[in-house]
Amino acid sequence: TGANLNELTPPEHFLETKLYSDASYFNNDDDEIDSSQPDWIQAELTLLKAPTEPSPDIPPEEIVKMCCRSLQFVDHPTENAGLERCYNFFSFECRKAVTARKGGSSIERFCQYGLLSPALQPFMGARSIRVGEGTHTPPSPPSRGALASFPVEILGASVLTLQYQSGMGRNGVACSPPVTNMVVRLEQQRRPPNLGCWLIREVLDIRHAFAGDSGNVDMG
Repeated sequence: TGANLNELTPPEHFLETKLYSDASYFNNDDDEIDSSQPDWIQAELTLLKAPTEPSPDIPPEEIVKMCCRSLQFVDHPTENAGLERCYNFFSFECRKAVTARKGGSSIERFCQYGLLSPALQPFMGARSIRVGEGTHTPPSPPSRGALASFPVEILGASVLTLQYQSGMGRNGVACSPPVTNMVVRLEQQRRPPNLGCWLIREVLDIRHAFAGDSGNVDMG
């Protein structure tokens, strides 16, 4: 069932954050990210105007950016808020895949197991996220709707220079956080209740693209 995100994550909370008022983080060119600074302000601005439920009027690139930023801000403004924002924009099959088939049926289970998902963890707290130009594939009725795929480059959280995502410390100190390359794929829905809407059907780390269940087969 869908989640009422207007109640769960009121967007005006983003205006109250310290980063929003820190002008030193702003980049005047929306198309370029200053790699020397975190892109958290751009993330917050994206989420301020983010949709709360699917609509045929929302283009796939906007959904990808919103979901990437939601995962980047996974606990902002409240615990698991980013996963809550993503829930309605992931297909049921995608929610099952990224949570090792444990979190597809309810928003509570999606949040519980999504936090542990190797497919989603690289986004969480990332220093910067870049969404590349998408490629589009026409529909192939009756088997599927139109497809769109977007490359995503993630510069990991600063803490990952000292430890792995599991929390285990690194043997040496890395020079910079790890870079993870992902692919996010969407499909335009052909049936109600989301007829004509774009939903995310896959979130793939390209290193594990053929591992099954989005690389989460070993998730506890």
